[in-house]
Amino acid sequence: MLFISAFYCACIAVYAQGNSNTSRNISLIFAGDIMGHSYQYKAAYDPKTDMFNYDVCFKGVKSIIESADYGLVNLEVPLAGPPYSGYPNFSSPDALLDALKVAGYDVILAANNHILDAGKIGLERTIRTIIDRKLLHTGSYIDKVQRDSIYPLILEKNGVKIGVLNCTFSTNNNPIIPPNKVNLLDTTEIKADILNAEAKGADLLIMTVHWGKEYERDANNKQKDLVKFFARNGVDLVVGSHPHVVQNEEHTSGNDSIDFPIYYSVGNSISNQRQAHTDGGIMVKVEIDPISKLVVKSTYIPVYIHKGMLDNVYQYHLIPTTDYLLHPERYQLDDYDRRELLYFDSETRKKMNNVDILN
Repeated sequence: MLFISAFYCACIAVYAQGNSNTSRNISLIFAGDIMGHSYQYKAAYDPKTDMFNYDVCFKGVKSIIESADYGLVNLEVPLAGPPYSGYPNFSSPDALLDALKVAGYDVILAANNHILDAGKIGLERTIRTIIDRKLLHTGSYIDKVQRDSIYPLILEKNGVKIGVLNCTFSTNNNPIIPPNKVNLLDTTEIKADILNAEAKGADLLIMTVHWGKEYERDANNKQKDLVKFFARNGVDLVVGSHPHVVQNEEHTSGNDSIDFPIYYSVGNSISNQRQAHTDGGIMVKVEIDPISKLVVKSTYIPVYIHKGMLDNVYQYHLIPTTDYLLHPERYQLDDYDRRELLYFDSETRKKMNNVDILN
């Protein structure tokens, strides 16, 4: 565990370096659920090389992710090794994580209801694979020693320390077997974690939370009550996942009376789900002023999951709808997919009617 702690300290120190222009806003990109249905890993498999490659899935959003100082995404599948499996008990190839790194993500959110689909072995292998890829993670841990050494995750840029909290409402009744730790939606524990983040010098706090009901497009009262709890206890931004559809956004005020955004659910990043409104999600970009150390701007972009041909190969790949509207000739969409993309874009904008589109 000393090695893991030292790695994270060194990694965060490297991330904290970079642009010394402390007047520039610090930016973070958040994306939704990374799923691993069987059709997805079959599409990623190349029989010629006997290997998996998901890089094309995120090619269309790579520049968006790389435009931010940090990219955070919810990995909702364990990397438990072969044999691979889809719903209901996922296990995806390591190449899925490799593609997330190639796309520019820095932080893997690992507290979700599928992290224990492959039990203790799956959780531990997932965490070790993330560390091996030199990515940061939060939410699930091999043991308490690891959790205590790196949680809450503190991201530092231009002298600003950003605390990232991550928890889940459930592990689908799969038991958390000691010494493993998964952060649950436990308000007593969250209060303690917030105090710990403040003790580590966090200037602002972001709650990334796995919650809500699947396929419901509006936040429920339980989510709204939890937001009030987060606000009372010093959280400055809430980004949710799990419903697999884009839910509403709103603003609330904390104890300091400063408004901050709540994105109840950013929907799917990539999946093979077929229910209405699950064929995409949003990528949220927030900007933090390094002087006031507050979230001063948040924007979003709708991203459609196209299941079809790209460069003459069938694949799952992400299409920013704003780019499609400007340059439809770049994409190989048939009439059905074109209609679905336009409908997804329209419905998503209705949910985000008070938020600016990311340019």
